[in-house]
Amino acid sequence: MKVFYKVLSLVIVLISFGCQNDNESNFTQDQLSREWKFVKVTGGLLGVNQEIEPGMITWSFNSITNTVTIVNTTTDQMLYDFFETGVYNYQILESSSDFGCDEVLKIDNIELGCLSIVDDKLVIDQTYADGFRLELID
Repeated sequence: MKVFYKVLSLVIVLISFGCQNDNESNFTQDQLSREWKFVKVTGGLLGVNQEIEPGMITWSFNSITNTVTIVNTTTDQMLYDFFETGVYNYQILESSSDFGCDEVLKIDNIELGCLSIVDDKLVIDQTYADGFRLELID
């Protein structure tokens, strides 16, 4: 009977330490809090490869209110620009995928893909699911 209680105690301890909140991210939201210029979109089922003039579309993230203000001044109907001008809620969540990324960006409850910042370039990548890869610069 002692063995049973030891095993039961061990299982309870392992379960307690194994639980974690999957909705929290290791990504520092302050890294995101600035104005970004949307400059490139690639991928998708059609193999899109579009460059956007810097400043035509800007995304300004506010980590205090968890909102992103998007200003979209393009008039090109063929451009994959994703969002109209407006203020949207965003979330950074831990990735539940096995595709090598830690954080996923959701804007207006739409999962856009893996999130990374490298050399002052924000990359949002969902090509692992035949989605798009967005590039924004500081």
